[in-house]
Amino acid sequence: MGLWVELLIIQTIIGYCFVMANDLIGLYNIRDLNNMKGDITLVKAHKRIGWIETTFFYCIAIQCLIMVFMAFGGTGTPPFLSVENASGIHFMIGGIVSTVLFSFKFIIAHFKKNLIYKYGQFIGPIGFVGWSLAHWTSMVNYFFYYSGETIFIPKTTLSFIVAALISFSIGTAIFLGVLAKRGGSSTSSRWSVHQIAFILHGITFGYEGAAKDLLGTPALYKYVIPKTYGFLEKMLKDVLGFDLKELEEMNLNKALEAFTKKSAEIGMAEKLKIKWESDHVFTIESVNCSTAKVRSVMKPEELTNAICPWAIMAAAIVNKSTGKDLEIAASEFNEIGSLTRVTLKE
Repeated sequence: MGLWVELLIIQTIIGYCFVMANDLIGLYNIRDLNNMKGDITLVKAHKRIGWIETTFFYCIAIQCLIMVFMAFGGTGTPPFLSVENASGIHFMIGGIVSTVLFSFKFIIAHFKKNLIYKYGQFIGPIGFVGWSLAHWTSMVNYFFYYSGETIFIPKTTLSFIVAALISFSIGTAIFLGVLAKRGGSSTSSRWSVHQIAFILHGITFGYEGAAKDLLGTPALYKYVIPKTYGFLEKMLKDVLGFDLKELEEMNLNKALEAFTKKSAEIGMAEKLKIKWESDHVFTIESVNCSTAKVRSVMKPEELTNAICPWAIMAAAIVNKSTGKDLEIAASEFNEIGSLTRVTLKE
């Protein structure tokens, strides 16, 4: 049992490194989480580190529950059922309360991403408090009150301080590593690749609405989409080194797969998902779009009937590959991307 307890302490020390790193990323953008939109390197790191800390949390929780059930096999009342001792405080506060708090944050972050961007300043700290309660009650319990055997982690004040410093220092190092990979804090560095697309994205919505009012929706499908392909040929080849001529030699699915892969590589979005609902209908979903920040300064009515530019690009490739006219439904926008339905017309 002593080895098991010590392995749990090692796990919480390692897990808390990632908790600190993720918390620092959140604090870095605490004034306005909209600043994270389009900052794909930071968003991907935030998400991946979040999955790591979540995995550690629930793995440790499961092991603790196993130990609790094993304790019920003994005689008398297990000490963890009383808050009059360190084990009881850890079980009640660092176990039950912390799990509720952290799970609240995890569920919203995983299933309600829009809420994270709106209320992350409050939701994030709730999860951090939950993890911290579990971590620090277990640390204090082990280093100052645990009466079981030890193997390689001394139960001393110095060991406690060293263990605490390990989490803070490594967590900070991970955070600084993410910033270094991202290119520091320079605004020009963050947007150098996509600043033109970022501006045009906002202009597109206004132009698109005017074109529909003046020319009608069919003009968008008949003229804009085919013309878009010609523009893409020049932009992608000259600026990004991606030759669309290669797509014309592929079948439609391979061409779209190559386009979505390249889109992720150049950071247009974390990922583009294309899903066929039938032989004539497919959807394009952008996740963590590089220009999502544009929509954070727009009113909902300004997005009415608007179409995601990446969906228009994908539609242009389909139009070129099949020779068929297309009909694009208005995109369904969220805080970090969009979903657009496209129909191939016979």
